[in-house]
Amino acid sequence: WSSALFEDSNIAINCEDLGIKAQRVKSTSVRSLPSNERIKKKMSVQEYLDKHMLSRKIEDAVNAAVRAKTPDPVLFISNHMKKAVSSVITKVKARQILDSRGIPTVEVELYTNKGVFRASVPCGDSTGMYEAVELRDGDKGTYLGNAVTKAVKNINEKISEALVGMDPTVQLQIDQAMIDLDKTEKKSELGANAILAVSIAACRAGAAEKEVPLYKHIADLSGKTNAILPVPAFTVISGGKHSGNSLPVQDIMILPTGAVRFEEALQMGSETYHHLK
Repeated sequence: WSSALFEDSNIAINCEDLGIKAQRVKSTSVRSLPSNERIKKKMSVQEYLDKHMLSRKIEDAVNAAVRAKTPDPVLFISNHMKKAVSSVITKVKARQILDSRGIPTVEVELYTNKGVFRASVPCGDSTGMYEAVELRDGDKGTYLGNAVTKAVKNINEKISEALVGMDPTVQLQIDQAMIDLDKTEKKSELGANAILAVSIAACRAGAAEKEVPLYKHIADLSGKTNAILPVPAFTVISGGKHSGNSLPVQDIMILPTGAVRFEEALQMGSETYHHLK
């Protein structure tokens, strides 16, 4: 940078080495100030540039554009600079929606400089006594007691405050922050539906930050290097609360373990199901 001067909130910069000139100067120039004041302002600018390594980052972006011989260098430099920014969670917002069965559930939007990432959570008919608590309002006058405005409020007021500023790629720390905030064994304070929705949205944001598919991000988090498709499981007979019969089990499922490829397993499961019908 050949020269750089702060003028209140305005900056006058000459980048002669890069062939760039960008000036925005008020009518009253800092050059009318005493010399010691000008030196002080110049030093504050240099300290700012050094702190954020702006010179190096802009030079790297320009050099990359030149090497790539891009037809649109401004767009290239803009995208290059965006990649240099470490993303953080800037906002977490929740709302109540209806699931596929018309029952209220939680939907979350998690914001980073990479975009907006959404997630919603389903609910099941049958829940075990050891499962985490799905927080519902309990007011029979609204959605027969199934509204989730309490869980939504917990996200918007408590979870959001705890997570804003965190790196979306550190999934374990994000989940642990919510667990520590809840302080109960079964997630009954914040609601498992609130925690799960935020966790899924954060996971999607983390994958976007790393610019990898979601499955690859999850594999990295679990320490798995070789990702393979799982053996698909097919429900062929339903019982319990999910059907009107007297079968004492919830599902009878099959797994085509003899298949060589996933495509073959899918075909075997489909054909078996339709033969049983």
